[in-house]
Amino acid sequence: MDDFSALGLEEATEEQIDEAISDEDIRGCVDEASIRDGDLKIDGDLSLYDGKVVIVTGNLEVKGNVATDETATLVVGGNLTARHLFLEGNLEVHGNATLRGVVYGFYEAGISHVHGRTTAQIAVIGNHSWECEDERYELDVRFSNFSKLRKGDPDRLRALMGDDGFRKIAKLIGASNEEPPEGNAAWGLGPFDAVAR
Repeated sequence: MDDFSALGLEEATEEQIDEAISDEDIRGCVDEASIRDGDLKIDGDLSLYDGKVVIVTGNLEVKGNVATDETATLVVGGNLTARHLFLEGNLEVHGNATLRGVVYGFYEAGISHVHGRTTAQIAVIGNHSWECEDERYELDVRFSNFSKLRKGDPDRLRALMGDDGFRKIAKLIGASNEEPPEGNAAWGLGPFDAVAR
């Protein structure tokens, strides 16, 4: 969703920002924010970019995907539910994060912290700063960007993603030396199109 005015957001006060963000590193990145007091349901996707900061004090339910670019911040006071979660920027969830598909973070710019449980079909996490003490995945893949697969079964990941999707991230996760057919195809959620439709 690009039209944030339709979300019923208001300009957050300094006090609301301080109250909503407990991670000091994330708080240090935020000067201004838009806030939704209470729960928020979105029928499509939520993509935050260009320095956008959104705070939802209650639960955030997104039918599609949630994505933050390297400059964006999303703070959820309750639980977050969505299809996929793409992490470049900052994320703080005070409750649980429940994804039908994938949690995917490799870009090193942001900080992501889920205070509750994170549940997803697949976690694919590289050098992105990720913190969650209670993680539950069918497949957990951890890697050092473009160098080493540290955890996870690449054959099982290929089976879940399909050959086309896997080829797009295989070099990034250290499972192949071949360049993706479309250049930097590992960016975004495109590689996971076949997961949790």
